[in-house]
Amino acid sequence: MAWPIPTAKEIFLRFAGTLEAGILRIREDLDPIALSRAVRSARGMFSWIGRTVSLELREVHDHLAWWGRQYFPDTAEEEFVLRHAGIWGVEQRPAIKAIGTVTIEGIAGEPLPAGIELSASNAVVYVTSAAAVIGAGGTVIVAAEASVAGSAGNLETGIRLVTVAPYPAISKVTVETAFSGGADEQSPEELQVATLQRIRQPPHGGAGFDYPIWIGSAFSVKAVKVVPEWIGRGSLATVIIMKNADGSARVPTVEEVDAIETHLGQFGSNTGVRPVTARAIVVPGTLRALPITVRLRPDTVLTRAAVTEAYARFIATIGDEEDDQNDGPIGALIEPSRISEALSAAGGEYAHDLIVPAASFTLEQTEYPLAGIITFEVA
Repeated sequence: MAWPIPTAKEIFLRFAGTLEAGILRIREDLDPIALSRAVRSARGMFSWIGRTVSLELREVHDHLAWWGRQYFPDTAEEEFVLRHAGIWGVEQRPAIKAIGTVTIEGIAGEPLPAGIELSASNAVVYVTSAAAVIGAGGTVIVAAEASVAGSAGNLETGIRLVTVAPYPAISKVTVETAFSGGADEQSPEELQVATLQRIRQPPHGGAGFDYPIWIGSAFSVKAVKVVPEWIGRGSLATVIIMKNADGSARVPTVEEVDAIETHLGQFGSNTGVRPVTARAIVVPGTLRALPITVRLRPDTVLTRAAVTEAYARFIATIGDEEDDQNDGPIGALIEPSRISEALSAAGGEYAHDLIVPAASFTLEQTEYPLAGIITFEVA
C-alpha cells in the first residue's frame, strides 16, 4: 500500500482543526467564530504560524519520500546509483576509444613504424597500432585508434588525415574503415540497468547470460544474442549489434569484432573473461528493415506521421522487459496483432487495416529489427 503524502493545504487544514479544538477545550469562553478567523483567515496570527509549519512539514514529507527512492536501485538517482553499483560490484564502463583503419600512400617499400600520429579536422589525434611497409603499389592499410576515448573519436570513411610529425615518405592518408566504437562513459541510466541485471541474474561463470554482461562492460553494444552450439557442442555464438552515439543500431566493424573476440579470449587460451574451455565466436549481426502496409481511417498527413512514429517506437521496444515473447530484439518473432496494437495508440487514428504483414515477422538468428517504410494504401 502506497503511503499518501499530504499536500501543504491538507497539512494546514489538519493543523487548523486540531488547534481550534485544543484552544476551545482550554478556553470555553472564546468566540468560535473569532477563533476560526484567527486560525484560518489569511490575515490571522495562528494562520500565519500554521501555513509556515505546513510548508516545512511538506518539505519533510518530500525529503523522506526522496530518501525512500534512494534505498532501491531502480528508483535511485545518480549518486546513489553509483553506490548501489559499487555494493553489487558493477563497475561503470569507462569511455571507449574509436578504432578503424587508414590507407597510407607514399613511397613503395618504405617501412613505417607503429605509433604514427595522424590528425583530423575533429581535433582528435589517431595513432597507428602496428608497424607496416608501404606496398609495391604505393599504399598500405594500417589499423589505428583514437588517442582519446569518447564518441568524439568516431570518424567516417574517406576523410583525409595528416601526419602530426613530418614523414617525407607519406604523401596521403585516408580513413579506410570508419573509426567507430568510440563511446562516452557509461551513463547513470545504463549503469542502473546493469546493476538491476546483476541483482536479478547473478553471474554463473560462463552461463549464456554472462556474455552480454562481459561484452557490455567493455563495449558500447545495442544488443547481444547468445546462440548455443553455433558450430557444434561446446561452442556458442555471440551475435553483436553496436550502438551509435545517438543510440541507434549499427553493424560492428571487423576491427570491433576482433576486439570483442580478444576481450572474451581466444579458444584454447587462458586469456580473456570467458571460461578457458568455452569456444565463443563473435558474429556481427545484420539490420533488417520491416516494411508494413496500412490502410488508415482517417487518412491524413498528421495521422500518417503519428502512425509512423508509433511504429518506430514499437519496433524499438522489441525484446525489452515488457516483451514476454522475445528475450531480445535479435532473432525476434513479431506478431501482426502487436503491430496493430501499437498503431492503434497513434494520435488521431480511429481505425486501420494492417495489410502487410499478413503473417508474423520471423527474424533470423543474426537479424536486428528496424522500422521499415510504411506504405499507406488509400481506401
